Amino acid sequence: MNRDKLLILTYGGAQAHALARQLRGCQIYCELLPVDTPAADVAALAPRGVILAGGSGIPSVDEGPQCDPALYGLGLPVLGIGHGARCMARQLGGEVRHTALEDQTLQLHFVSSSPLFAGLSYSDRLITRLDMIELPAGFSVIAHGHGIAAAFACEEKKLYGMQFGVETNDPDGLEILDHFAVDICGCERWWTTENIVSSIIDDIRARVGDGHALMALSGGVDSSVCAALMHRAIGDGMHCLYIDTGLMRKGDTRAVRELFGEAMGIPVRCVNARDRFFGRLRGLTSPSDKWAAVSDEFSIIYQEEAALFSGVDFLVKGTIYSDVLNFSRDEQNLGGLSGYQLIEPTRFLFKNEVRAVGEYLGLAPEITQRQPLPGSGLAMRITGEVTMEKIAIVRESDAILREEIEEAGLSRRINRYCAELAETTSTGEKRCRYVVALRALSRSGSVYTSYRLPYDLLERATERILTALPKVDRVVYDLTPNPPRPVEWEM
Repeated sequence: MNRDKLLILTYGGAQAHALARQLRGCQIYCELLPVDTPAADVAALAPRGVILAGGSGIPSVDEGPQCDPALYGLGLPVLGIGHGARCMARQLGGEVRHTALEDQTLQLHFVSSSPLFAGLSYSDRLITRLDMIELPAGFSVIAHGHGIAAAFACEEKKLYGMQFGVETNDPDGLEILDHFAVDICGCERWWTTENIVSSIIDDIRARVGDGHALMALSGGVDSSVCAALMHRAIGDGMHCLYIDTGLMRKGDTRAVRELFGEAMGIPVRCVNARDRFFGRLRGLTSPSDKWAAVSDEFSIIYQEEAALFSGVDFLVKGTIYSDVLNFSRDEQNLGGLSGYQLIEPTRFLFKNEVRAVGEYLGLAPEITQRQPLPGSGLAMRITGEVTMEKIAIVRESDAILREEIEEAGLSRRINRYCAELAETTSTGEKRCRYVVALRALSRSGSVYTSYRLPYDLLERATERILTALPKVDRVVYDLTPNPPRPVEWEM
């Protein structure tokens, strides 16, 4: 993305991610980098300004990551938030003495002359933490409460520090971020879905030209949107490969054929590899072993099938920005293939932005609002060995839960929902029986909490599952949040 941007340098934690989503929601483009990124690298990216966010505790030059002190001399506006503000004060010659208050509601008074708080006079807000700070030379207080400097600035150098966060539940948070991004940094509001799509398509055409690209299509949101973008950019030069692992949800394979091959006219080669995957999974009970077996077999089949496509120079991956930030994937992994160039059209998009791009491109809601599924499919929702019988049970249970949630009009309000399967043996019986666990979660920042599904919905889903699947003994509702436990039982 070559147009103007903000950089968020993060000390770690969820605050920086939340800030990025807030800014992008205001049509301000921003990227995240580690806080210790060298100042020269920051300057090379030519941002309009920098935000320091994340982290906790009393800052010390001897402990934890710190930003490059040369950052403050680049002539860029810098906004330190929370821990970032305290680190800024410490690095520029001030002193962080001690914590004055924590987790209190406090009335803050804003100095109206500061452009960061233009139009604000005072307001009550929940303060997580305020430290007593001796400000560096050239800085003055621009917001205070109980005689404590809640925010400070060197207006001449456009350096700002706020000890309170604005990323969530702040009455003026969006307004303050907007003042910094637009009024102080001079950012353009260009991060719209239309501009995102146009920019990505231009980039694809510039790279691929008249070449051909291949993508392993899973039917999930990320790969589907990538395929649609590639097809919009290079037309028949885009080829899709769908490997039916036998571990997909009910209707996934049909949806891929109908929505891509038929409705959108994107060529899709479908490969039935169910027997191969179940063969690899036979006897495996460890989650890591199951994941590795599915990943390895997928790479082998991908290599075999890719060899059948002539003239392909590029491989496409559905990497999104969360993958990049969490380092959850090998960014250069091409499934064991060499001699190809990698294209990641949605690499700089958060999941909500990927969905918005899909809607803009005309993808059906059953694609853009599809629930996430791990790369190893339903195998990660089954405890113990994966068998065809177990897959059939969890697949049907999951379909029933999805139908009930959609009919209740809750599908857009719940972030994650699925069915999981545990093996058990009924008392006094030798034959194997099963327990189905239903799971529904809502998200706040990076934390998932249990969503309270209506009791009548749970009753209907339970009755349907027990009727359709005689080998299921029990249906339970899993209320475990994430963290401490992952969303998927076997992750």
